[in-house]
Amino acid sequence: MLSTRKLLQGSASNLLRLFLSILVAAVLPPLLIHHLSQAEYGAWVLILQLGSYINLLDFGLQTVISKLIAENDALGDGEANHHLLSTSFNVLAGVACLGTCLVLIMVWRVPQLFHQMPYELLPKVRLGLLVIGTSAAFALPFNPFLSVFTGLQEYGFPTVLALSSRLISAATLIVLVLLHGGLLPLTFALALVNVVTAIAQFYGWKHYVSQRISFSFKRFHPSAARLLLKSGGVLAIWTIGGLFVNGFDLLIVGHFDYANTGFYAIAASATNFLLMILSSLFSPLLPAVSSMQAASTPVEIGNLTLRYSRYCTICLLAISLPLLVGAFPLLSLWVGRTYALKTVPFLEWLVLGNCVRQLAYPYSLVIIATGKQHLATLATVAEAVINLAVSVWLAHKIGAIGVAYGTLAGAFVSLGLHLLVSMRRTHSVIDFPVSRFLTHSLLRPLTCVLPLLFLVHSWNRLALLPAKSSLLAAWIVATTALLYFIALTPLDRKEILRHFQKINPSAREAD
Repeated sequence: MLSTRKLLQGSASNLLRLFLSILVAAVLPPLLIHHLSQAEYGAWVLILQLGSYINLLDFGLQTVISKLIAENDALGDGEANHHLLSTSFNVLAGVACLGTCLVLIMVWRVPQLFHQMPYELLPKVRLGLLVIGTSAAFALPFNPFLSVFTGLQEYGFPTVLALSSRLISAATLIVLVLLHGGLLPLTFALALVNVVTAIAQFYGWKHYVSQRISFSFKRFHPSAARLLLKSGGVLAIWTIGGLFVNGFDLLIVGHFDYANTGFYAIAASATNFLLMILSSLFSPLLPAVSSMQAASTPVEIGNLTLRYSRYCTICLLAISLPLLVGAFPLLSLWVGRTYALKTVPFLEWLVLGNCVRQLAYPYSLVIIATGKQHLATLATVAEAVINLAVSVWLAHKIGAIGVAYGTLAGAFVSLGLHLLVSMRRTHSVIDFPVSRFLTHSLLRPLTCVLPLLFLVHSWNRLALLPAKSSLLAAWIVATTALLYFIALTPLDRKEILRHFQKINPSAREAD
């Protein structure tokens, strides 16, 4: 059965890392915006975006590795994990060589990709991309060592490493910005942190878990490679689909509407807070379900999926509603009024789009955990095609806002196909009625949106106080009440009270 303690440990670890990520993300953009011109800030975010493509070349293998390690560990098969880890390193070392070639191609094509970019920025962007990209390629083969910890559901070292890496990189960038460092010092500093973090992953494995899972640089096991290919082949399509959904947004904006690149990047960063919170809370489901599936029935896994899908919808609403209602005041406090005015439209549509597509996030995790991702690939491919096609077409016609519209269009296609096709095809391993998913996991929590209708007639989206204070107070009270009494079941409320009493013994004594 599912270990709630392990799941909560994973979520707590992720939330701790998330808190620091949000703290860093809250501090860095205002500093960069203040010390860099709009064109330079746009160049900075494009360098980071292009460099991040190298991380995607593992095509989801990190997820596959953690899943397989969890399964092998549950069976006590240490030899299989040894083969898996050694082979994964060597496979990704080869992929890293291809990644380096991709970096060189991107560096060469920078002037064509961003023809609206000021000419004087092109040499800096090329060198910065070369440094960031090659550091990401170097780090790629070391990622499986961190996947070992995830698969074993041991979250201590990954948390410490992530916190240390974030703090060091943030502190270095802040110092460089305050010393008026330009694009190149920033990229060199970030690349150095990437390399050091990658090496630290290896030494973390060696110190903490090498006794449980061994490794050899020279070992390559064809059977393990075939297993990775079999398990990760379809997931690679999911990874590529994710790249088409979110990974090309800034690239499209930079190509068709370079002047709005920085504003769109701020909106994307704010939306990423939503995605990071969801990932931190629910990603531990994957190794947890992987380790429990052999002893669980499809109905039990289906009930688990329904429950965590409802929790996911509640979390989405709790985060996205304040973000939508308070978009302008929150952005004004964060990056200033000038950036906020231009960023609000992008943020609103990106939040809506990502909320729709994340409604099926726990279901997607459970699909991967059960190894049935090939049965839900249609939704991923269709979303990628629609998102990219609509984004490119509308960006050419109306600029950057068209890319945000493309995200929303693709999200509805993805959710619709999961409901109409994927959930029916995975019935044999994740057994629940689709109607139950709609009513129990989606519509029940979505009743919390109803109080927002009372704000519509007086809502001023570009004011520091978007509505009368009395209306805002009434909206907060009504939405919170619906979240607690309607979205949560009586059993949920009892569980929350029980966990609260564990944390606060005085509450238990008073009871």
